[in-house]
Amino acid sequence: MVNIAIVGAGWVSNHHINSIVKFNDARIVAVIDLNLKAAGQQAALCGAAAYGKLSDCLDKVDMVWILTPPSSHRSIALEAIRAGKHVVVEKPISASVEDAELMVAEAKGHKVKLMTAFCCRFRTGFMKLKEFVESGKIGTPTTYWCQRHGLRVDPSNKWSTDPMLMTGMSIQSLSHDIDMMRWIAGEVTDVNAIVQESRPNLPGFDDNCNAIFRLAGGASANFQSSWSSHASFNTRGMLGAKGVAFVGGNDLWGLDFFRYKTDDMEYEVTEFINDPHDIRSFTREDRYFIDCVIKDMEPTVTGEDGLKALKISYGILESSRTGKTVKLSY
Repeated sequence: MVNIAIVGAGWVSNHHINSIVKFNDARIVAVIDLNLKAAGQQAALCGAAAYGKLSDCLDKVDMVWILTPPSSHRSIALEAIRAGKHVVVEKPISASVEDAELMVAEAKGHKVKLMTAFCCRFRTGFMKLKEFVESGKIGTPTTYWCQRHGLRVDPSNKWSTDPMLMTGMSIQSLSHDIDMMRWIAGEVTDVNAIVQESRPNLPGFDDNCNAIFRLAGGASANFQSSWSSHASFNTRGMLGAKGVAFVGGNDLWGLDFFRYKTDDMEYEVTEFINDPHDIRSFTREDRYFIDCVIKDMEPTVTGEDGLKALKISYGILESSRTGKTVKLSY
């Protein structure tokens, strides 16, 4: 039995708690939050105890889920890692590259697993797209793209509006898209980007991004992303020398279709899929991370993946600030 602590009683904890309670080889024994009332409410969902700080229950757990604002990830992760606990940290891995580098190094040094919760890797649509690209049916990849538009800022979400916590779209939400690009299309070598702020009441909060990436395998990628669009939609896909494949939907997150055509097909195929951004990907993700601990498997989505995504986010911001192409190093 794997004993788990959930740190952070915000909205995303609902998905993780409601996923983990389905498993018969794992149990949540602690929910931690500075707001003890919120911790108690979430703990009641899974028969756990509520605590105000991780140190009060660290000796009772094997794994720690960190679901707090990114700026707090370093201190919580290091406390857990140095106690020999495996860690799952919600994306983005941290608010700063330096903190993320330390988290990754400490996990290696203490021989514990540090896993970044990129739940999109466990979604049906993206798994279908990756499988199709890897099958070779589109031939040599030439261009990956990501378009994601919608209204996203919730005034009650301090991660977006509190100057001490906000990370902006390029770090907070594009982390998912960056990881998808790396997972499906390959490593990024450089980026040229324009990032914009459109909300006068939120200075420093970037909510629009146009970026072009050079990929290590010779292909390119482009992002067109907005949190200020009054019309919502998303598509991600890959063009190749022999075909194209992509997924998309009519809001920021949901995937309604998978479309593809190759040079040996007379007609394009559209498969209608039901892949909303719901608990299913969290359940697959949490099941996988627990299995990695039980079976002592090396995770395929790691702290290093979170660190690379964060470096690319900062590369986007640097390119926009300087007007220059930014070379990325890992």
